This record gives sequence, C-alpha cells and structure tokens, in this order.
Amino acid sequence: MAYNSGVQLSGLAGIIGAGVGGYLGYNQAAEIGMDPVQGALILGGIGLVVASLGSFVLKSAMQFVIYLILFGVLAYFFRDQIEALTGIDPVSAVYNTLESWGLPVGSIPGAEDVANRTPAEQ
Repeated sequence: MAYNSGVQLSGLAGIIGAGVGGYLGYNQAAEIGMDPVQGALILGGIGLVVASLGSFVLKSAMQFVIYLILFGVLAYFFRDQIEALTGIDPVSAVYNTLESWGLPVGSIPGAEDVANRTPAEQ
C-alpha cells in the first residue's frame, strides 16, 4: 500500500519533467538542424521517465529513512529491556559502529555520556 501512496506525485513530476525535456529538446533540435518536434518528443520522453523515476526513488528512500528513525526511537526508549534480553546496549553499539566508520559522533554534545553509561546508572 505504501508504494501506491505517491503515484500522483510521481505522475506530476513526470509531466513536469516531460515539459522541461520537451522545451530543451525543441530548442536544441532547432540549433543542430533536426526537426524541433522530433527533438521535443525525444527529450520530453526521457524527461518523463527520469523525473517520475527520480520522484519514486526519492519517496522510497525517504520512507526507508523514516523507518530507520522509528527503529532508533524504539531502541532508545526500550534500551534497558533490549540490553537485558540480548546483553548488548543498542545505543552504545550504534555509537561505536558509527565511530568505527569514521563519523565524528563523539563531537555531539552529550553523546559520550549516553553511550558510555554504566549499568548502575540505569
């Protein structure tokens, strides 16, 4: 159901892309001696496909990011229960993983306090 929820947006982006591509194709074809209508149809078709594909991919990527944020919120609020069940503190695990990838998460104010808490501070 989530994949059908942005069809109108992808269609609108495709129409706008077709218009921009058609305009560019018309002008470019006139400069090189090609039939302007043929150039408009070619680049308009490419603009239609590229714009609707880009809109669909961006929408899907943003849905993925939203799910990651929701998962992170759940892991943060149920941190003690997850640690009791698995023996791994999820917040410390994420901070350590991000630091091993070279991201400067230690420069975030309060990140060290949250990541390095002891079991007595629960």
